[in-house]
Amino acid sequence: MDSNLLNHDVVTEILLHCPFTSLLRFRSVCKSWRDHIDSEAFRKSHIQHHADDDNTRLLVQFSFRQDGASEVSMFNEKLHNNFLPASQEILDYHHTTDAVCHDAQVAGPSNGLICAYYRNSDAPVAVCNPSLGLIAILPMPPNPSSKSLEPNHHRALSHGFGIWFDEVAQDYKVVQLLTCHINGLNVMGLHLHASVYSKATNSWRGLTGVIDLGLCQFNPIISRCKNSAFAHWLAIDDEGIELILSFDFRNEGFRVLEIPNLVIWKMYWDRKIFAEGDDSFLVFFSGDGEGRPDWLDIFWLRIEGSMVEWNHMKRVGPFDGLFIAKALCERGCVVLQSRNNGQLLIYNYCDEKYVRCFEMKRDRPEIFEYRGNFVLP
Repeated sequence: MDSNLLNHDVVTEILLHCPFTSLLRFRSVCKSWRDHIDSEAFRKSHIQHHADDDNTRLLVQFSFRQDGASEVSMFNEKLHNNFLPASQEILDYHHTTDAVCHDAQVAGPSNGLICAYYRNSDAPVAVCNPSLGLIAILPMPPNPSSKSLEPNHHRALSHGFGIWFDEVAQDYKVVQLLTCHINGLNVMGLHLHASVYSKATNSWRGLTGVIDLGLCQFNPIISRCKNSAFAHWLAIDDEGIELILSFDFRNEGFRVLEIPNLVIWKMYWDRKIFAEGDDSFLVFFSGDGEGRPDWLDIFWLRIEGSMVEWNHMKRVGPFDGLFIAKALCERGCVVLQSRNNGQLLIYNYCDEKYVRCFEMKRDRPEIFEYRGNFVLP
């Protein structure tokens, strides 16, 4: 047997077992290792080999700076900052508008990819792999509020995005939701539009049979599932009723469920909802509902058929001041941010103990847990 071939196979097998973060360092060992790690065949094998690996998860903050560059902060024992080069589309948007980093929102992550977008429906939409430092601008999604498309539709009110990586097809998909006014002869109100982008076709496709709801706004619900085929939003209709709106990427269908009123809902200082699974959510309330801000109440929101049930999970604390839940992590941990000084805590709410305290930039509200890999945007 050719020793060079044997060595190549042995090296490949060793590298396949290495975590993604280690491979980024190993690329600088020599040219042959770099070329091998960068090869499409190796990266696809590594993605499949580590599909269920949870050992390389990081906490990430992402935003667009004033100059249009994408800024990433990662925390893994120590803080790392990374800047992705600004695309011309984002630079043009910043030069012609008053865009600020607070306008940027994030959907995902899904298998190493995030979808970053602005609140403005006419702004560019980007898919990024923060750990590889790569960003791709998608074609502009359809905007039914444009009079050239729908003469009776105008003024988009709210829009949101979700992202999913199809491991079977090795293709990622992005869904856009957009609500706009209807002003027809006999119809006035709000209408929900949806379209799906596929990297394989590099195009958007409108969805038919979308639920016609008067949704005034919706905000993404971050999921801690490894690669859930569902995207979730916390939505509010034109009557002020809160809903959970979910999109199933596999079947391209929607599910809308009304959240039943909780008697003490308005007594809390703040709340944050996370998707724990496709049919269950964790809700963190800051304060205990009795005027004391230094406690957290945790509720489990479970979907049973067409019903949503509240279940009080536990109360944890007290904390030194008011802390707001920012990100849900694996292994029973949550990231809490102090309203006093912006300090961040990783807190194990199952065992009720502090894991770590650290600092990240306060002007970036989006924090999420992230596992890097070689999926290209």
